[in-house]
Amino acid sequence: MSHIYQSLRVRQVFGVVSTDDIIPGRYKHASTDPAELATHVFENMVPGLAATFKPGDVISCDDTFGIGSSREQAVSSLLAAGVVAVFAPRFGRIFFRNSWNLGLLAIEINSLPALEGEIIDLEPSQGLVKTPSGIVHFVPPSTEMLDMVKHGGLLAQIRKQLVRTAIKDIGQ
Repeated sequence: MSHIYQSLRVRQVFGVVSTDDIIPGRYKHASTDPAELATHVFENMVPGLAATFKPGDVISCDDTFGIGSSREQAVSSLLAAGVVAVFAPRFGRIFFRNSWNLGLLAIEINSLPALEGEIIDLEPSQGLVKTPSGIVHFVPPSTEMLDMVKHGGLLAQIRKQLVRTAIKDIGQ
C-alpha cells in the first residue's frame, strides 16, 4: 500500500549539517523530552527557526545532512518539531539509520527544486516528489524501510508484530 504525503512545506538548510547543528550538544542531557528539544533545533545555524516549524514540514539540504555524533536526539527532535522527511544528496551513516529506525523519511536526492516555503507532495514508494517546478524522481526506499516509518519506527513496528503474534497464539 502506497502512502502519499500531501501539502508538505519545504524548509531549506544549506551546507554540511552536523547533528550538533540540528540539536546543539549542550541540550543532549538537559532533557529527554523530544518536544522540549525541538524548541532548539537549528538554533546555532538559524536562530528562531525552531519556532517556525509545523507538522508536515520537510527539510531540503543541498549537501551532507546529519554527520557527526550518533545522537538520536537529532532525529527525535526533528520529528517532535513536525518534520516528516529530510531530502539531501548524502546523509551521515548513523543519522540515516537513526532516521528510519525512529520513523523519519531520509530521502537521498541530488537536488530538490523547491524553494523555502513551497508546497510539495511526496510518494516515497514510487520514488517521486511533485514540486511546483515539476516531478523529481529518486530511488524508492525498500518496502521494509517504509513499513518502519508507517509504524512510527523500528521499535514500534516490532512491538506491533509481537502483539499480533501473541494475539494469534492465544487464539490457537
